[in-house]
Amino acid sequence: MIFLLSGEGREALRALVSRPILYAFDFDGTLAPISSDREAVQIPRSLSEWLKELAKRVPCAIVSGRALADLTPRINGAVPYLIGNHGLESPLTSPVTLIRAENIGAGWMKYLNTDLARPLQDLGVEIEDKRYSLTVHYRETDEPAKARTALLRLLDQLEPTPRLIFGKSSVNVLPPGKSGKGPAVLALMGDLRQTGVFFVGDDETDEDVFGLTEGLAMGVLVGHHAESRAQYYVRHPGEMEEVIRFLVRRMDRTPESPDQGEGQTRWSQEAANES
Repeated sequence: MIFLLSGEGREALRALVSRPILYAFDFDGTLAPISSDREAVQIPRSLSEWLKELAKRVPCAIVSGRALADLTPRINGAVPYLIGNHGLESPLTSPVTLIRAENIGAGWMKYLNTDLARPLQDLGVEIEDKRYSLTVHYRETDEPAKARTALLRLLDQLEPTPRLIFGKSSVNVLPPGKSGKGPAVLALMGDLRQTGVFFVGDDETDEDVFGLTEGLAMGVLVGHHAESRAQYYVRHPGEMEEVIRFLVRRMDRTPESPDQGEGQTRWSQEAANES
């Protein structure tokens, strides 16, 4: 993998801005730091301002596992296009698809609210109902391996059989079908008449985009994992401000290299203030 803020990575970014590209970003762990308190997660203010500047120049989207009702107020209008529920909630999703997903999710929740799920509750597992999908969190459990085994055994009993996407100490439970972050981003790219996608994400749920066989112009992973299909990486979310600032200044043909570490320092200070 190539470090995006290296000389080679910056050269690739310079080449990218000359093309009609959709710039898309995951939310948790990418634009906002991961937190055990999901309700408190926000994009740091300085990064949000640079994101707004980027969205004035090129099409920008945020693609999240969160439901749109949860995601939208956290973005505060920084970008015009939002995709939630791992691609299920998109500007291009048909009402029929959403109704079907909602009905399936309601049936699953009814089943999971029975005594069958009590062993999971005893282990500290939380089931998040996102209307069109579910996410089961086991970050807070003292026995993650045991919780994951019990969770998968229970999910295997759901009807219809769900599509599972594994995240960081979580399992995302989606209706069967071909929806996902990858197809949703690709469809939005085509609808906006762009020729490629720049995408940044941080975990297994984002490999759906990194694995696209067409349309992906650049995939960037937050963190370094050799098994990822992303070609580029940044070390942590604190470097995203420098990436976006570099893109904006390159598009404007202004100096590309502000003081090193500025973005990381601001991010670290704001993350501390907002925690």
